[in-house]
Amino acid sequence: MSQNSELKIRNPVMGSRRVKRRSPNRRIRFGSVLKQIFLILWLFLCLFPLYWMFTMSLKDTNEIFGGNSVGLPTQWLWENYANAWGSGGRVSTYMLNSIIDTFATLIGTSLLGYMSAYGLLRMRWKGQKTVFTYILMGMMIPMHAALYPLTEILLTLTKTHWALIIPYVAFNIPITILILSGFITNIPYEMEEAACIDGSGIYRTAFTIILPMMVPALITAAIFVFLQVWNELLLASLFTTDSVRTLTVGIKQMSGQYQTDYGSMGAGLVIATLPTLILYMCMSGQVQKSLVAGAVKG
Repeated sequence: MSQNSELKIRNPVMGSRRVKRRSPNRRIRFGSVLKQIFLILWLFLCLFPLYWMFTMSLKDTNEIFGGNSVGLPTQWLWENYANAWGSGGRVSTYMLNSIIDTFATLIGTSLLGYMSAYGLLRMRWKGQKTVFTYILMGMMIPMHAALYPLTEILLTLTKTHWALIIPYVAFNIPITILILSGFITNIPYEMEEAACIDGSGIYRTAFTIILPMMVPALITAAIFVFLQVWNELLLASLFTTDSVRTLTVGIKQMSGQYQTDYGSMGAGLVIATLPTLILYMCMSGQVQKSLVAGAVKG
């Protein structure tokens, strides 16, 4: 049947007439075109900031503010990266500090979050649900709402990495427990019963039997924690000195009071963004699979 097929209708009063019947394929094709246009526009909106940041890192300040802020650079100034990485911007030192703080936070959050989730959801004791709810309520308190008490507690640690690691771990444990809870409740209790019959203790069961099954959930939680800690600025600007300053604070301080090298600042932003992009490209499929697996009951 053709797309514009004709339907013959017979009416006793008006006689017979032919009515063109519109094929539904047109509507389906039109909706598909609109969806493709929307996805292309959304892709452009997502990629444009990355393009602008990269081209900015290869220009000098005069070109950025001289009418060529969006176009390709007239001269590709790769030395901006050397200036930002070396003595000019000290991005290498700031990145090392960020790596130390981030990985220490990931280790502490994963270990404490898993042990808490196991104790709260796999063991039976009085007040279990109350404590679980109380811990999850910690997600309702923003990290920046506790600045004054944190200042009183961490004032003596501002020259060490612990000034950031301690609050980062404390504030990211609730979200870690929440992510792990969707996985750990789906593991059948028969696994632990069989291990108990074989003579396995509670710690051996938790770390040699249950923990390997929780690796996808731990990876998912670690990615969420990484993104929050790597890009955190306020606590890092308050509780760090020059020797332990993180990448976000270091790039912020590349802006001078009277003069700023925006090309080197753009290079620093590109360097700071690369770990996040690499992590997303490598782990995006794992995150999607983990979230789906944690949402399925059975």
